[in-house]
Amino acid sequence: MKTRIAIVTMLLGLFITGTAFAGEPVPALKAEATKAVAEFLQEEIDYPAFAAETNLECTVLVDLSIQEDGSFEVNGANAKFGCLKDHVVKAIEESKSKDLTKYAGQDVVLKIDFKLFE
Repeated sequence: MKTRIAIVTMLLGLFITGTAFAGEPVPALKAEATKAVAEFLQEEIDYPAFAAETNLECTVLVDLSIQEDGSFEVNGANAKFGCLKDHVVKAIEESKSKDLTKYAGQDVVLKIDFKLFE
């Protein structure tokens, strides 16, 4: 019985020590980061002329990471039309905002709709 108590006490001590020194900074809320990135990219990504001329409508899903300098790294993108996907990826990778540096390290998933008539 004494051995079990000693083992439980040691495990509890290890758990408390591990959580006490785990002091990683708490990242900003994911929803807040997603909203800030969506608002920023809404101004950066325009409806491409080639898509308007050919009446292309599409939704592009993008998974991206916010870098330390406020730039973006696209982890993945998916769309029905590859030309719109490539347009979005290029526009995101060329974008940069100092205001988004507080969300560095966050992964964000965005849905970007290209609709001609809403």
